[in-house]
Amino acid sequence: MLSFLKPTVFIVYNNNNNNNNDITSVLAGIFWLNGFEPFKFTNGKECLKRFREMDGNVDAIVINQEIAVDNDLMLIVTIKRINPDAKIFVIAEEELDKTKMYEYGADEVALMPLSPKDISDKLLLLISKRNYEGDKMV
Repeated sequence: MLSFLKPTVFIVYNNNNNNNNDITSVLAGIFWLNGFEPFKFTNGKECLKRFREMDGNVDAIVINQEIAVDNDLMLIVTIKRINPDAKIFVIAEEELDKTKMYEYGADEVALMPLSPKDISDKLLLLISKRNYEGDKMV
């Protein structure tokens, strides 16, 4: 059944660069304008804690490459174990990392540069696809 609630989206970007603060704020604003309920995190541990508090009831997670490849946390793998239906969108800076992200379980990997609007549109498609497939009678 399709939900009429706003899709919940986590944005996980580290703050090693002052531009990342701007990126997360712009993404959160665009997601909100497009009907999402955005949550911002500066590291994977915060994200995972909140994800568990919400019992994995999150529609999508946008993660930057640096956090996604953190072998200590294994954020993508851990999220998929808790909720295999959560859509994970990784924003990568290098082509080499795309394959690794898909192996970890990412649903979509995009290379920078990418506009926040493009990210929002791709995320909406991912969520829509999941809802459509989930509603099909098998």
